[in-house]
Amino acid sequence: MSDSELHYLTYDPDAIYETMVATYLENGGEVIYPGDEKDLLLRGVLAMFVQAFAGVDNALRMATLRYAVRDYLDIIGENRGCERITATTATAKATITTASGASGSIAAGTAVTADGALIWTTDEEITLSGTAEDVTVSITCAESGEKGNALKAGDAMKTVGTVEGVAKIVCAESASGGQDAEDDDTYRERIRIHGLTSGTTGTAEQYEAAAMDVSSIIIDANAVNGGDGVVNVYLLLSDESQAEAMIEAVEEALNDGSVRPLTDTVNVEEASAVEYTLIAACTVDTNVSESELEAAISEYQEWQDEKIGRAFNPDKLKALLYNAGAEKVEWGDGSNIAGGEVQYTEIGEGEHCKGTITLQVTEK
Repeated sequence: MSDSELHYLTYDPDAIYETMVATYLENGGEVIYPGDEKDLLLRGVLAMFVQAFAGVDNALRMATLRYAVRDYLDIIGENRGCERITATTATAKATITTASGASGSIAAGTAVTADGALIWTTDEEITLSGTAEDVTVSITCAESGEKGNALKAGDAMKTVGTVEGVAKIVCAESASGGQDAEDDDTYRERIRIHGLTSGTTGTAEQYEAAAMDVSSIIIDANAVNGGDGVVNVYLLLSDESQAEAMIEAVEEALNDGSVRPLTDTVNVEEASAVEYTLIAACTVDTNVSESELEAAISEYQEWQDEKIGRAFNPDKLKALLYNAGAEKVEWGDGSNIAGGEVQYTEIGEGEHCKGTITLQVTEK
């Protein structure tokens, strides 16, 4: 049992066993030696006690938002009107060049692939006319998740197995719409803030929470006052190729009659990027691990880049690098924020930082 977490039922198996032995002896039992049949019997009973205690403790923990996982977390979310975002499958379009002289049809559900690993199926039947022609059909990924979005327009494809009448297949429209199921930690945080959306929206936090409910692709949302009766909502996405679909989905969600106040007009758009480049030149002792410096950079970029409206703060990166063991940190040539000097910089309510950081290490 971890002492670092809250437990509703605490127990010490060794102390329980000592009490069991003492009670046994007080009631006329014989001396117990390690490994004899009485010791084995009592330890068997002890195991059942411990299992029961652990089960009760776990059941109580699974009823809390902080510790619930998997189906238990789903139940908490459902009771609060906040269901987990499920995985969806990607869709795309493919142009199939039919073979000259072929007759009959190519059935809907025909399996095709671009890489031999991820399978797609056609959504429509193709009637073969006997002449070579290009026919564009919708295709659906056989597996759900973001990996389906990797199929791009122009990718060559082929059928899985031999299909009469197919001469050539090319992806005509890049895949979109695939997303992974929401993980426990992300879902837990969304349940926590979901209470802000009870009733209708109105405050910035309520609009942001409602927008974040739409998809796990939305990393952050920022709602700002656009004037009398106007609300501008900016989105930060993990997959920018999904921007059009996400904007449409959020607009639909926020303009629902049960959500949006009657007098509000809601505009949704993708947050624009303020780009920066940092060359972090670090002087270190020989015993400092470069991987710790890289971890500090990753921590900074997650903090800096994944929040709309957060001011550019390079001093935070310096602090993290110093904590990771650097003795001196300087910005190398080419470092800039939006083409200007590297310094603390405020950015707009509809903007977010997006940059590249290069680590240069010099040992003392």
